[in-house]
Amino acid sequence: MGIIKNITKKRILFEDFELAATPWQKTKGIMLRKNLLKPVLFILKKASRSRAAIHSFFCYFEFDAVFLDEKKRIVDIRTDIPPFQPFIRPKKAAKYIIEAPAGSAKKLDLKIGDKLLF
Repeated sequence: MGIIKNITKKRILFEDFELAATPWQKTKGIMLRKNLLKPVLFILKKASRSRAAIHSFFCYFEFDAVFLDEKKRIVDIRTDIPPFQPFIRPKKAAKYIIEAPAGSAKKLDLKIGDKLLF
């Protein structure tokens, strides 16, 4: 679909990503997949803590979740989310969510406040 860059640190994070654009894609997310080969970007209608809540029911692998505000700044990072976890809300309102392979946030040195471009 395109690249995701960390413009704060001037580096490319992901060379490709999947967009969860339709209501069905947003609902299904990464559930029932065998693995997560590339990150999935969710775009919400408006920034919110409750609408940005995620879970890992029916996910069979760990993953990282990066929550961004309307300015595409990271407001929360959750790493190594295990399968079948109940709802996880970001610490602050988020408009974008990136679900990425486990360990991505640490490997890419993502920090609260980093600004991304996609």
